[in-house]
Parts: sequence; C-alpha cells; structure tokens
Amino acid sequence: MKQDPQPATASQWRAEGDACAARGELDAALQRFEIARVLDPADALSQQRVAATLAALNRFPEAVIRYHEAIALDPRHTDSHHGLGWTLEQMHRLEQAVEAYREATRVSPRADGSHNNMGNCLQALGRFDEAHEAYRRAIDAAPHVPLYYRNFVQSKRLAADDPVFLAMERLVDNAASLTPANQAELHFAYGQALSDVGRNDASFDQFLKGNALHRANVPYNEAETLGLFAHLPELMTSEVLAAKRGLGDSSQAPIFIIGMPRSGSTLIEQILASHPQVFGAGERTEFGEALVNCIRRDLGDPLRIDIEALQNVDGPPLSTLGADYLRRMRNAVPELRSFTQNDERSPAANYTHFTDKYPFNFINLGLIHLALPNARFIHSSRAPLPTCLSIFSRIFHDVPFGYDLGELGRYYRAYDALMAHWQRVLPEGVMIEVKYEELVDDFEGNVRRLLAHCGLGWDERCLSFHQTTRQVTTASSAQVRRPLYKTSLQRWQPQQDLLQPLFDGLGPELAPAHRHAPGELAASAMECRS
Repeated sequence: MKQDPQPATASQWRAEGDACAARGELDAALQRFEIARVLDPADALSQQRVAATLAALNRFPEAVIRYHEAIALDPRHTDSHHGLGWTLEQMHRLEQAVEAYREATRVSPRADGSHNNMGNCLQALGRFDEAHEAYRRAIDAAPHVPLYYRNFVQSKRLAADDPVFLAMERLVDNAASLTPANQAELHFAYGQALSDVGRNDASFDQFLKGNALHRANVPYNEAETLGLFAHLPELMTSEVLAAKRGLGDSSQAPIFIIGMPRSGSTLIEQILASHPQVFGAGERTEFGEALVNCIRRDLGDPLRIDIEALQNVDGPPLSTLGADYLRRMRNAVPELRSFTQNDERSPAANYTHFTDKYPFNFINLGLIHLALPNARFIHSSRAPLPTCLSIFSRIFHDVPFGYDLGELGRYYRAYDALMAHWQRVLPEGVMIEVKYEELVDDFEGNVRRLLAHCGLGWDERCLSFHQTTRQVTTASSAQVRRPLYKTSLQRWQPQQDLLQPLFDGLGPELAPAHRHAPGELAASAMECRS
C-alpha cells in the first residue's frame, strides 16, 4: 500500500497541523506546527499556531512565550495579540491581558472579539467606564453578536433610548435568523435590559424563552446528581468524620465559601479579602482536581481514596489530598506561592489565609474537612426564591441545572438537605452560615462574626469592602464595588402560575408560604448595575 508523501514545506506542515487541530487532535497538531516553525523560523503564522495550540492544551506560560515570539515576527497580526490576551486572561493576569487586547484593537480597530474580551477584563478589574466603552465598540463592530449585548447589560443599566438598547431591539426583531444558541443569548440580554426599564412581565417572558433554548443544549443528568446528594450522607456520617478527624494536612490557611450561586458568596469574599491578612483567590476548582487525582490512582496505591469505603481510609491519603490541593493552588495562583512558602520578602508575606469561593465545594465538604481539618467553611445562603430567580436570569458555564424551573427547584431542595447534613455532622466551630438577608440587615455585626470565625482580628477596611481593589471575575463583579443598601432586598416577582414548577420543585418546606400577587415586591437582592 502506497503511503501518502510527507509534507515538504513549512506551509504544508502548517496545513497538516490545521487539519489535526480541526479534528481536536491537539498534540498531533502541535507536533506539526513545531516542525513548520523549525523549517521556517521567520514564519509568524507557524509560531502563532504553536502558541494557540499550547494555549488550547492549557500550557499557558509556554503559550505566552510563543505569542511574544510570533508578535516579534509580525506585530501587525491581530490574532497573535488577541491570543496573547486570552492566554493571559486564563492566567488571571488581567492588566496584561487588557494591554494585549488593546494592541489587537489598535492593529484592527473593528476586532470585535478583542473589544469584548477587553471589556470583560476591565469589568473584573472594576474599571467599569472603560469596560462599557469596550463593549460599545464590540457591538458597533458586530451588532449581530448577542453575547456582546449580554455582557454589557449585566454590568450597565441601559435607558430605553440608549443606542445599544435600540440596536438590541432591532436584533430581537430578526432573532429567527440566528442560531438557537445565539437566540438564547439574545433573550437573556434583552430580558435584563427590559427589567432595568421596569418592563417586568416582558422581561420574564424573555428569560423563559432564553432558558428553554439554552437548556436544550446543556447536558444534565438530574437523577445522577440528586442521587449523589442523597448518597453522600450515608458515606459521610458523623462517626466517619469523627474517626478520621485530624488526619489531613494541618494548614489553617484555606477559607472555603460555599453555597448556591447568586447567594452572596462574592460579597463575603470581598469583605474577607479587604482584611490585610486574607488573599481572595476567587472561584477555584483545584480541590475537585486533587480529589479526582486521588480517586483515579491504581487500586494498589496506598494514597488512593475509595469514596465508597471511606471508613477504611487512613491518614496518608487524606494528608496527601490536602497537600495536593495546596500545591495546586500555589501553582495556579502566583500570589500564593510566596505566601504559603513564608517568603518574608514578598508583599504576600502578611497573608495568613486565602479564600476559595467555588460554590459547588459544598458537595465535597466532608472530604475537604478530612483533607484539611483546620480549614474554615462559610455557608453563604439566601432565601430560595430570590436565589433561584437570580440564577434563572443568567447563563453560567457550570450551572447545568439552572435553565428549567422544576430542575432548579429540585436542585435547591437537594442542596438544602445536604447542607443540613453537613451542619449536623461537622464539629462545632468548623462552619458558620451567613444569610444574605441578615448580612444586609446587620452588616457590621455579621462582619465581626465572619472575622471571628476565621480567627482574624477586627479591621475597619472590611466594612468598606466596595473600596477594595482586586480582581473579581464572577457575575457579581459590579455589585461588590458598591455599598450595601437595605433597599436592595426588593425585587419584582413573576406571576405565581409561571413560578409553579419552581414551587413544586422546592417543595412545601422551601416554597414561599405567602405567594405575592403579580407585580408585588418579594424579598430578593436586585442585580445592581451602574
């Protein structure tokens, strides 16, 4: 059988790499792009492809180096500047990412994706006026892309005569020409904009349409998820937790903020990160990654953790799990490297704690406690109805249960039951619950309670959390830059018949006892925008 001839030129190898990348064969693509780069070191395209493939493989530091080399070869190549910005963004180096995106838009003023991504970074940095201008430029360059509208309206309240509002209305009139995914994006964006101008019934209708379209393309196994929640209390009994207590890593640094999305966790982290001894690390998935690594070890490995036989697990695997989490955090968050290594030359040397506010750590709370017995937990909670409605008005990358009111209600009920179990079986002093409504009602009292729970002394700066300068990449990045007001506990509520699937999912114990009439205000935190 005659074999196909090997590529002979750099461009041919690059074409082979492009074909591999299109099939998702990234390692093979990288190999071919590297050959093309060696054959023609002056070819900026081959260098850019190497960088982009390294970024796709999550090899971000290497990708940054290669992007700089590609830019040196061709400073006018927009994709290299944009790719560098995206890579830096994944590394949470947002100031540098902004400059890379800005350079991309200088080279190509109508580079809509670069304007949009720049807006996202600026918003996370709290530079809202600049972010809004970047979003406007993205929309001006590509008025047919619904994502840009959604990003904009989630941080900026638009008047009905704002050019962006009017452009969005024109796009809504032609929504049928869009893909279902883009239609969903548009409905979420328009729903938020309508809510901001007081057209609440029309707004909720848009959210219903957007959620239905988005749910159709989201994989979610409800039976498996809720089954896991019901099974965990059988594995993580008070007896198991008591017998294994103290076997994990002894670090006192982590503070885990857990709960449902949109429950006030970003606010709690912002308060704690305003304390000079606390670094706010944001939403981190490192514990889940460390846990998967322990579970997947070979059967004979003494450091393997068998969740179903947890009562037989001894100290070494638990300590290793905790240490692996801390190692992953050091590797992922540069600010934690010198902090955890007690480098007194670093500004981070004053830190004694860091926060991890990945909300779904509530699922693994028992294992986290065994792996890190001196860590502290803060359960951020909020009334079921406002929590669920707030989730229902957003698209999240990691919330598959949030796009159907019945599924949303059933998930909340299962979460509530699991949290009640953790509260019963964890040792006293390990976890406190902070209710959003109580935090707003007695702010200083609850801040003092938070700090005392974490072993931190009082610091007035925690009361002025909105003045703290730091990166906030969650959906609440705008809210935590503003003071709290008790009026923020009021929000319009849809008609009861529209919410009945949610009430059914929540069940009689969690569904509101008093159902408001249409148009009345219900206790809920508004999604405050500038």
